[in-house]
Amino acid sequence: MNSNLPGKLLKRKLSELNSALFFAEGDSLFKLPNHLVTEMEINDNSEIRFVIPKPAQDIEAFEKEFPVRLEFFKKGIAYRLKVQGKGVIVEDSTEMEKWLVYSAARQEKAKNESMIMIKVMVQFVDYTGNIAGSFPNRLKMAGLQLSGWLFSHGKGASVSV
Repeated sequence: MNSNLPGKLLKRKLSELNSALFFAEGDSLFKLPNHLVTEMEINDNSEIRFVIPKPAQDIEAFEKEFPVRLEFFKKGIAYRLKVQGKGVIVEDSTEMEKWLVYSAARQEKAKNESMIMIKVMVQFVDYTGNIAGSFPNRLKMAGLQLSGWLFSHGKGASVSV
């Protein structure tokens, strides 16, 4: 577990995973629904911005600031990140327009459904990974070849790496 990842490392790791489960936490009567986030922006200040579908309830019923948990994952990658922080519903339409302008897919999605932007100020990061799963394949193969050579029981095996 590492709760103090440098901003650039955090940005790179989150970009590699690029999908997260979003959970609005806290004691509020109305909470934003959980959502799978697959497109987001991460800046150097450890702020994460993304959009989710606008809930059916009036947006004024929700708290504007609330605790957030994001769980980042990707199949085939040997590590996960859990981010906790303060979430804010961004009500400034220019912020949403800036976010949409970078991608035609984002613009198309916004045409088809109402969206709200969430900004998360990262406060805590839990990094967990499988060290064995993170070694390069070449190193794994060398280890297998070495163990095969050591335990070949005198059959004259040779190792080439």
